[in-house]
Amino acid sequence: MYMQNTFNSNEAITKRNDGIDFINAKTLWSKGIKGEDTIIAVVDTGCDIGHEELKDNIIDTFNFTADDNGEINIVTDYTGHGTHVAGIIAASNKKHLIGIAPKAKLLIIKAIGHTSFSRQEDLIESIRFATAWRGRNGEKVDVINLSLGTKENNPQLREAIDEAINDNIFVVVAAGNYGDGLETTDEILYPGFYEEVIQVGSVGKNLTPSFMSNTNQNIDFLSLGESIYSTYLQNAYMELTGTSMATPQISGAIALILSYFKTNNLPVSQNIIYQYLVSHSILLKGYSKNTQGNGVLKL
Repeated sequence: MYMQNTFNSNEAITKRNDGIDFINAKTLWSKGIKGEDTIIAVVDTGCDIGHEELKDNIIDTFNFTADDNGEINIVTDYTGHGTHVAGIIAASNKKHLIGIAPKAKLLIIKAIGHTSFSRQEDLIESIRFATAWRGRNGEKVDVINLSLGTKENNPQLREAIDEAINDNIFVVVAAGNYGDGLETTDEILYPGFYEEVIQVGSVGKNLTPSFMSNTNQNIDFLSLGESIYSTYLQNAYMELTGTSMATPQISGAIALILSYFKTNNLPVSQNIIYQYLVSHSILLKGYSKNTQGNGVLKL
C-alpha cells in the first residue's frame, strides 16, 4: 500500500488553495458555515502538528507505523504528504487561504511511514481506529480522508470500510494517479474502487480532467488537483499535484455541508448528503462517467 504520487515545485506561486474558489466554498462561508462541529480523520503519512495553520485544529493523533519506535502518539510526517492533505481540509486560514473547512477538527492517523509505503494491516487498523474513536466529549469522526491506495483488493479492508460507512462516516478516497488519458481503459486502486466510498479524480482549473487521474466505472466526483498550495513540513508551504490533493477538497466540502445541516437541524444521512453533492455538481461535456462520475462539485 502506498500514497498517491505527487509532483511538487520548490516555490509556491500563490498563497491560496485555488480549490476554495473552484469548489465555491465561500458560498457557505458567507452563511457563517466553516466546518464547525465536524471531525475529519486524515489517514496518511502523519502531520506537522506544530504548523501555524494546523496546530489549533488538531483534536487528536495516533501512529500505526513503526516510525519513531512505534510511539503511538508521535505522528511525525517525513514526506509532507499528510501535512499537505490536512491543510487542504482544515487549515485555519490565519495566514493564507488554504483550508476548505477552516473550523473543522482534524484527527491525524499515521498509517504510512517515512518510506511512503505501508502495510495493509496498518491501513485497516487505522480505518477501524477512526471509526471507533471518541473525543473527550463523545465526539465521533464524520469523514475519513484516504489520499492513498493499493492494487490489492483485501477483504479485511472492505470490511473496515463497510464498518465506517455503517457508522455513518463518509469515506473519501483518491482515485489514483495512474491514468493514461484514455476513458476506455480502467485504472483501479482500493479502497477507491469500492462502490460504497466517494472516489475522487482530479481536474484542472480549465475543467479538463487531469491526464494522470485514474478512470473507472466507480468514479464519483472530480475536484481541483493541479498545483494545489497547502501546508508543508517545517511550518512551510508547497504546491503539489495529484488526486491526493483533489480528495481533501471534497472531504472539506462534506465537512461544510455537514456543518450546514447540523446548524440548521436538518436530517443527515449518507444518501441525503450524497444527493446534495450530486445536485451541486456539473457534468463536463465530452467526458464519460468513467472519467468524471457525477461531475465537478460546485457548492
